[in-house]
Amino acid sequence: MDFQMNPDFPRQMQEQLNKLKAVLDGISTEYSGQDVEVIKNALSARWAAVGNGANVTDPDLTNVATRVSLGKRVWMEDNGKIMSDD
Repeated sequence: MDFQMNPDFPRQMQEQLNKLKAVLDGISTEYSGQDVEVIKNALSARWAAVGNGANVTDPDLTNVATRVSLGKRVWMEDNGKIMSDD
């Protein structure tokens, strides 16, 4: 079997990352201060809507929802790591 690298992979990966960043930005802004369960449901649905098998699970799901509920900004770094204000 021959393996051939997809020459468009870096662009596709960056596009996926940009979509996930937008999800976190939107959730962080729109749901700030709301109940953790409400945020978890919205985050899970929006993350999955990005497509390509995107899925956020615990502990990240609960951690992000808790931070947003506390009014903290949450974002994704260029390397895919999820960050939050202290």
